[in-house]
Amino acid sequence: MVIRFFNIFYPTDVPPFTDDGLLAKAREENAIPKIFYSNGSYEYWGRVASLIHTTPDGKQDAPPAPATRIYFFAGTEHGPGRWPPERHGTRNRMNPAEYRYLMRALLIDMQAWLKENTAPPVSVYPRIDKGQLVAMHDVNYSKIPGLRLPLHKREAYRLDFSTEPPKADTPYVSLVPQVDRDGIDEGGIRIPEVAVPLATYLGWNLRSPTIGGADEMSTLVGSWIPFAGTRAERESNHDPRESIEERYPSKRDYLDRVSNAASELVHDRFMLAGDIALARDHAAREWDYVLTLN
Repeated sequence: MVIRFFNIFYPTDVPPFTDDGLLAKAREENAIPKIFYSNGSYEYWGRVASLIHTTPDGKQDAPPAPATRIYFFAGTEHGPGRWPPERHGTRNRMNPAEYRYLMRALLIDMQAWLKENTAPPVSVYPRIDKGQLVAMHDVNYSKIPGLRLPLHKREAYRLDFSTEPPKADTPYVSLVPQVDRDGIDEGGIRIPEVAVPLATYLGWNLRSPTIGGADEMSTLVGSWIPFAGTRAERESNHDPRESIEERYPSKRDYLDRVSNAASELVHDRFMLAGDIALARDHAAREWDYVLTLN
């Protein structure tokens, strides 16, 4: 008996990337679907997500079709983060950002669009014309102490399928989100803990030096780089990011800001009112945890 094992390849990183190509057949048949594309920060570093809304040369924005929305969850890894933020074969603690709140609200938004023709929130994603989408080496991480940057990211290559296996040629130009002074992505929807941060939330992480390939990105996971607890600690470490005590007078103040950020998301239909308490509880755990590290 001969047993054969086959690899199945899913061509997620081959053109067409934008709606112009993906929906060409649907337009011909007048059967254009309503679409939500949702991506975290990891998808820009590890799955060339920028190509769904830029030209292949990375020089211009390419707006989505009228029946499409693009939603970028700033500062998140591929899936909802695990708690607590520990290292699992990674250089940095893994990103704990909890974005299931957004997914639940978007599910309701899609249902309303399909059933009642109630238009969902407008697309929110980083754009070239706003300086929010840049080349990897142009991202400004402001010299965060101890942060080692990846040497390269995932690319989508032009492939010649006339040979087996296909021959890879030059890559398409994919971009990543620019960041603010805290190192958090610009141009996206920010869940409460990212909008009112205790740390820098990254969509990428590096492998632990103990397992080799220390300059290679870990698959599907992000990083969590906590702020210093006090101004003195921040200055001692030459950390350009404000410390926790400089940002928030107290835990109650911090949690109230989290609740306000959640309420704004509810107003914009990116979060359900019933999830505000969950977001506040998650933020309270994060506050208690980060203070044990300082």
